[in-house]
Amino acid sequence: MTPTMRAAVLRSGRFAEAEVPVPQPGRGQVLAEPIATGICGSDLSAARHTEDFLAASRDSGTEAFLFDPGADLVMGHELCARVLSPGKWEGRTVVGLPWAVDAGGTLRTVGYSTAFPGGFGERVVLQEAALVPVPDHVPAHVAALTEPLAVGFGNVARAAPPAGSGAVVIGAGPIGLGAMAALVERGVAPVIVSEPSPRRRALAERFGAHVVVDPGVRDPFDAWREASEPGQELTVLECSGKPGMFNTVLHRAPRSTKVLLIGACMTEDVFRPVVGIYKDITVTMCMAYPPEEFARTLGRIADGTVDAAALVTGEVGLAGVNAALDTLRAPDDHVKVLVRPDVPGIGVHPPR
Repeated sequence: MTPTMRAAVLRSGRFAEAEVPVPQPGRGQVLAEPIATGICGSDLSAARHTEDFLAASRDSGTEAFLFDPGADLVMGHELCARVLSPGKWEGRTVVGLPWAVDAGGTLRTVGYSTAFPGGFGERVVLQEAALVPVPDHVPAHVAALTEPLAVGFGNVARAAPPAGSGAVVIGAGPIGLGAMAALVERGVAPVIVSEPSPRRRALAERFGAHVVVDPGVRDPFDAWREASEPGQELTVLECSGKPGMFNTVLHRAPRSTKVLLIGACMTEDVFRPVVGIYKDITVTMCMAYPPEEFARTLGRIADGTVDAAALVTGEVGLAGVNAALDTLRAPDDHVKVLVRPDVPGIGVHPPR
């Protein structure tokens, strides 16, 4: 008889608690028990815009994010888990890059694969080579923030803006906050953060932003012009993924700006390329980052350099994923909601 587990499964844009088969680890993999898993903005996009999400994977030839939309999908790639399989990792609490290699040798993303369910369930399979042990003093629900923060830290490391240059960060979710903290760490100044949510603006100030603006009140590029030195090099990090934002950046950014597109706009978007061409703007679309930045980000969390716990604003059990997605679509309500299988009920609870 095939063993089963509880999981929150995606069905036609909504989640239902169900029994699904326990995944079986292959060579070089471990079986682990999720303790806490973050709900990512990509999860919101994949649930709401499933066909666009899959079309982007097919059109780009990216097999890592392909799954069967007609089958139950267990999401959750921002996870901290306890290893159950025998071997050197048994009993260890770990985080890891959410990768798993299937029997055919294709790299899959845990949580966006029909064969590799994610942390919105009671068991996951992880690639042993991608694991990083969590120090004993770091709570699992805090360590779960490693992956989203690493996206921000890692892409700043990849772009390597020099000390003495400046930056505008658009969007202060976990990825934007990680990017902002990475910029400050590198000596980039001023760092201007644009964010409509008061709660997230407060976090940006806590994380060290030099200027924080509500874009409904003040244009971040006006704030940049007031705070910067004449001729100072500028990098813009678009972390919101909001449709139309890239076009706004092209029109508002000064000449010779470098733009990093980190937030993923899942639907088709419209922009005027010639504006960026005339202004000699350089655009980098960010996906991969140096893998070593993942472990370094956990190190920052462990030594207190980054207050990851401040990002956790709620938690739900497997029956509460729908409620979490609904509240995350109202940006003033939450920053990061965690899925924890042991949490009862269908509502969003304050973090423990």
